[in-house]
Amino acid sequence: MTGPSRLVCLAVVAGIGAGHLSASARPQSQEQDAAPVFRTGVDVVRVDVSVSGRDGQAVADLQAPDFELREEGVIQRIQSAQFIRLDGVRRSDRTDSMTIRSAEHAAREARRDDVRAFAIFLDDYHVDKHPQITIRAREAMKAFVRQFGPNDIVAVMDPLTPLSHLRFTRDLDEVAQRMAEFEGRRFQAHPVRSAIEEAQLMRRDIWEVRGEVSLSALEALVTYLGGLGDGRKSVLFVSQGPTVGRFRAESDQRIEAVLRAANRGNVTIHAFDPRPLGRAPFGGATTLARLAAETGGRRIVNVNEPDRLLAQTVADASAYYLLGYEPERPVEDGGFRRIDVRVKRRGLDVRSRRGYWADRPAPAPAPVVPAEPGLSEALSALATPEGGRAAGVWIGASRLTGALTRLTLVWEAAGAQGGADVDRLDVEVQQGALAADGTDTVVTMSASTPAVFGVAAGAPTTLLFTARDIEGDVLDRWTRVVDVPAFAPGVPALATPRVLRAQSAFEARRLREDPDPVPTATRRFRRSDVVLVDVDAYAPDASPSSLQASLLNAEGTRLVDLDGTSLGDGRTRFTLPLASLAPAVYVLRIVGPAEGSGRELIAFSVGL
Repeated sequence: MTGPSRLVCLAVVAGIGAGHLSASARPQSQEQDAAPVFRTGVDVVRVDVSVSGRDGQAVADLQAPDFELREEGVIQRIQSAQFIRLDGVRRSDRTDSMTIRSAEHAAREARRDDVRAFAIFLDDYHVDKHPQITIRAREAMKAFVRQFGPNDIVAVMDPLTPLSHLRFTRDLDEVAQRMAEFEGRRFQAHPVRSAIEEAQLMRRDIWEVRGEVSLSALEALVTYLGGLGDGRKSVLFVSQGPTVGRFRAESDQRIEAVLRAANRGNVTIHAFDPRPLGRAPFGGATTLARLAAETGGRRIVNVNEPDRLLAQTVADASAYYLLGYEPERPVEDGGFRRIDVRVKRRGLDVRSRRGYWADRPAPAPAPVVPAEPGLSEALSALATPEGGRAAGVWIGASRLTGALTRLTLVWEAAGAQGGADVDRLDVEVQQGALAADGTDTVVTMSASTPAVFGVAAGAPTTLLFTARDIEGDVLDRWTRVVDVPAFAPGVPALATPRVLRAQSAFEARRLREDPDPVPTATRRFRRSDVVLVDVDAYAPDASPSSLQASLLNAEGTRLVDLDGTSLGDGRTRFTLPLASLAPAVYVLRIVGPAEGSGRELIAFSVGL
């Protein structure tokens, strides 16, 4: 006997990306009849319906003839009505390990008939950083977590967590701790938490952009949930409401996209504004009200004690009917079909989504425009050093002799650690063959002195970094594995570009006169800086015209081509036109002089 699984997602707004998964499901309760088999598209429409009595308790004894369902005002014949009840208790395979071992294991658990899966999406973009609001949200969400059962699986996300990093757990103490640490940052631009947010700072309409991020993320989320089975999926959208842009039509299109994905994937959206009574607009923000009303969800706004209403969202997700019907007049026009569900028994409260979007005929495939390869990796290099490292390190590879490659390392402080500044950086080659000329395995670098190693090419090398203050005390220590490229004689290739920075006319003159200038590790510049990029090309023809350099925006669109100047011995120098650039994030693309000779992307930001 088969039946739908259960997935509930409780979200406090977000900015994420999502994929669409397919799933099948099975039932478990004796109250459940054989589950209907739904075909794809809108041939058969499935609708979740919550029915409760005056006491708020679910009504469990209804059959298909007890419901009346109209689509666009026309009564439809209900082909199946299945009652689903879940309580977070394991019903079968009780000897299996309850600990979630992997993302694949979590996905299998989410599709079980006796498992409820919850995702708590913590939004800081649209929740005020006011104690009366933040503390209230924390307490409400902690109380909510305490309602989960031992068989439930829970994941916590925030706007910077991609779905690829979504991790389900049954450790409710861990989840409650995450709730206790939540803090809103509505209209708070700092601190910057990623290169994407740094790019947002360059926009005059940053708050509207973050509103678009939230709605786009919500669309991705409900699309993802729609692929996790035929059972009900619920989103608790905890937000004071995404900022609506000046161009109302664009905002409406984003909201429509969310509703389209939710209704197609059978996802219910509950809206929770954590502001206390009198602080939130009565009736709720328009966006929140619409999201809840048109997906059959609840709106929790302007209440001092939200715990009971939040608990009701779990009750709605734990006991409901799954109705299936085939539309009397199927038309593939892509339009919205309004649904109205009622029960013939009096005195009952009925909740369901307001309709669904009919599928359009599949259009002819559009030509695929390939994305700029490696763009995401280049942009990620602008982020703060991973794990809050004390220093940012640049590592460049160039040709040395024979089977050896030269590694050049420079660093810059990334901020104070424990109240002390980084004075020097020790680097040790822990794994990797060094040159046979007695090269030291440990080198101490000051901020102006690079470290140079000769290492065996074509193999990974492990480097150990130790940041010390002026007294020699250790501030930070970490390792990094570097894949060392090989520069074989006669084979076209590019060395790692060396970025040079001058902050005054005097420094710029010295920089241009220096035959071997020290590169900089930073990629954050001001418009007043002079920034040069030197590239060594290993090829028979390495003239300046043979290297192609282009300036791209953060989306990978080419803005302008740059001319290079030959410095001899295959080295070409490019000058970044910072003074003419608006504050934003850019990418320099350099392509080698021959096919297969190499390609480099350097992301950088320009500020005032």
